[in-house]
Amino acid sequence: MTFDQCIRSLETNQQSFGVLALQNEMRCIITRRGGRILGPFLPDGTPSLGWINPAFGDPFSFSAFLESDHWNLGGERIWIAPEIQYIIQDRHDFWGTHRLPQAIDPGNYTLDQSSNQSWHLSQQVTLQAYNLARGEQTLSVDRVIQSAENPLRFLSTYQQVMQNVLFAGYLQTVSLTETNHNAIMSECWNLTQLNAGGQLIIPASPRLEASPYFGTVSNDANTVRDNHLRIDITGTQQYKVGYKAAHVTGRMAYLNRLDEKCSYLLIRQFNNNPSTVYAEEPPSMPGVKGHSIHVYNDGGQFGGFGEMECNGQTIGGITGISQAIDTFYLWVYVGSSDQLNKIIQHLLGVTL
Repeated sequence: MTFDQCIRSLETNQQSFGVLALQNEMRCIITRRGGRILGPFLPDGTPSLGWINPAFGDPFSFSAFLESDHWNLGGERIWIAPEIQYIIQDRHDFWGTHRLPQAIDPGNYTLDQSSNQSWHLSQQVTLQAYNLARGEQTLSVDRVIQSAENPLRFLSTYQQVMQNVLFAGYLQTVSLTETNHNAIMSECWNLTQLNAGGQLIIPASPRLEASPYFGTVSNDANTVRDNHLRIDITGTQQYKVGYKAAHVTGRMAYLNRLDEKCSYLLIRQFNNNPSTVYAEEPPSMPGVKGHSIHVYNDGGQFGGFGEMECNGQTIGGITGISQAIDTFYLWVYVGSSDQLNKIIQHLLGVTL
């Protein structure tokens, strides 16, 4: 989906949105519905570097999508975790009791431009807890999205590393606050949908613990080589897997091709904190916590994409904390594979 297609479908269907200008004339679209960040988009009309639902292709199909009340817009989103607590009503019947609350998505966000360089999304949600705890929890979610600087800019080799490479970056600061303290734990949950065909690279300990959630997890999602995972995102085999915070670093990257001569790299930076709870649990593994990164590979039933997912700090319950503020960076590089491999060496410590 291109920038113009998305704008036309949003405007025709009277959907509120904002445009965040990034470096090198790249842009993102921020939607009020679902609180999505769509893109990034290159200035030449190239389709989005992140997966976007094909319903955006024309205003009529997008209108039908909106009427269906389906959640899957694409882009980057923030949900509330644990999934096993707020979305799954019976962990022994995962898909049979999968009920995404409308309070999470599409939510009821307000969208404001807080400055020329930033946008603000805000909502309050009340959710019913299952499996891990019981009762209701009310949470305030505040999000500020703004551009971010190139993390390589102070390197002595900056000019060589960035030769013929385009950069853009943004950061999202998420404040999650519980309105009353009880036994229910919560976290913000960042999910970025990926166009299939590339590789997800996750620096990891050789002692990595991986927990399967559902589906048949591919071998490459369980195999650490040279201190990293290299996972093919195919969009043809559905599974989800989680990785323990003690064994990952807080950075991961998705490398994919634009065409025969050009590739793109999406690098996620977040606060990976093994001291927090990370309360999410696989449905068949009660009590197994501590996963800060999850990977989802779709099987085609939802659109044939992948997801790189990371969680924020846990609040509520045994944490004794009522508010967490998390910052999620996305650094975007577009250039030749050789140049992007150098950037991967610098920022992930991985040689492909």
